[in-house]
Amino acid sequence: MIKVEIVKEVEIIKQVTVDGHADYAEHGSDIVCAGVSAVIFGLINAVDELDEDVQFDISASEDETGHLTYRSLKSTDKEQLLLNAMLVALKTIEENYSDYITIEVREVKLT
Repeated sequence: MIKVEIVKEVEIIKQVTVDGHADYAEHGSDIVCAGVSAVIFGLINAVDELDEDVQFDISASEDETGHLTYRSLKSTDKEQLLLNAMLVALKTIEENYSDYITIEVREVKLT
């Protein structure tokens, strides 16, 4: 199962973590995994290409565990729009494939 955790701080998305594999189908035919990957990598590429003022960090596993974390270091309105669009797309996948993906949105307090 793919687990997505969204960390928000007063409605600002600060971090997106994706872990695991959907196991919907065999490797190379897994439409859930492919859909989630397309949404996540599309977000990262869009933020990087369309917003020169944003600062973010990405960490990913080098192995096959399926782990990626996106951290917003200096957020912008444009980045937040893209992150919220990503969340809508992931929730759409979750609505149709809830046995293979879960999304948790967690609110944290200002530090």
